[in-house]
Amino acid sequence: MRGEAPPAKPGLVKKPLPDKAHRSLCPINLTLEKVGDSWSMLIIRDLMLRGHTGYQAFLRSEEKIATNILADRLARLEQNGVIIKKPDPADARKFIYSLTEKGADLAPLLVELALYSLKHERRTDMPKDVAAEMQRNKTAFVSRLVRACAPKTTAKRRKQEPRQGAEETLSLF
Repeated sequence: MRGEAPPAKPGLVKKPLPDKAHRSLCPINLTLEKVGDSWSMLIIRDLMLRGHTGYQAFLRSEEKIATNILADRLARLEQNGVIIKKPDPADARKFIYSLTEKGADLAPLLVELALYSLKHERRTDMPKDVAAEMQRNKTAFVSRLVRACAPKTTAKRRKQEPRQGAEETLSLF
């Protein structure tokens, strides 16, 4: 029996060996490796909450991301399946970026980050009505946000599922 793993104990999850492409297979680590740096999360925020879809719009964000970092993060997010880019029909030299279903599923994480900041930071720059709505009914807020930024094909599939309230377009910041 040399070289074989001992039989797993009942009720325990068998730990696979770490993938050489990842630091570990911890679910938190795996997510952070894909979207965990601040620039990636700010790009996702701009796509999800501010309606930015173009390279120049991302550059105009108040955090002042450098062009080389923006290009790198956009490529990385696309490679990881969080965003997609398509040629701009109005100008073939430009691209339009949008969230995939995988990217839209980050809505709860962004809402939690915002709520954490609202609780622990003295000053934040978020419209008071949006903050109040987020705090009042986080679950409904997240559901509307996911529906608003999910790809159209996903939105159609989700439309068949029972929902509470009318579908809305969110423009938060």
